[in-house]
Amino acid sequence: MSRKDYHKGNVREGLIEAAERVLHDEGLVALSLRRVAREVGVAPSAVYNHFKNREALLAAVAADGYRQIAELELAAYSGQSKSAAVVRGVARDYLHFAAANPNLYRLMFSHDVVGYRSDPELGQAGDRSFGISVDWWYGSGSYDPGQTALEYPYAMSVWAILHGLALQMIDGLVTMDLSKRESVDKLADTVMDIFLEGASLGLVDK
Repeated sequence: MSRKDYHKGNVREGLIEAAERVLHDEGLVALSLRRVAREVGVAPSAVYNHFKNREALLAAVAADGYRQIAELELAAYSGQSKSAAVVRGVARDYLHFAAANPNLYRLMFSHDVVGYRSDPELGQAGDRSFGISVDWWYGSGSYDPGQTALEYPYAMSVWAILHGLALQMIDGLVTMDLSKRESVDKLADTVMDIFLEGASLGLVDK
């Protein structure tokens, strides 16, 4: 969207999109309200009509990241019965998202943003992303945001594995070429196959 396309009804969305571009290209240190206002083509004072401070903007950007993950989950899970192929597909999409948006992914799970959980938009976006996975594993309508994630061990385990793997991947702790889709796919498939094998075996200590 070009600057001239922004108007009062979509300035907030434009600011979030601009913030994500700056974050992607230059990192968190470059992200400021003034910089984002310049990218959109509005006066810096106009930003405060939508975000009271930089922290509020960061929370909104993080929330948008969760919404993007929710959309890829919906596309992968919708109408699909439980199968290893679906789990592998979700894992691939999740890791591709992290590989394509490393700075956004780090922001979503940074210590600072976790502290913004009182922000309703961020909390709801995070809950929805996890809830989509819960509903697939346990049946539509199963997710209750008031319950601890421990109540949904399969969904929690898949997320925990993928989250740790994504961070290792984008921080270079796993040696691979992130520009090659097949490399990311192989990583996702290998790890999820191990998880699925363990889940089917039901390995527990008595």
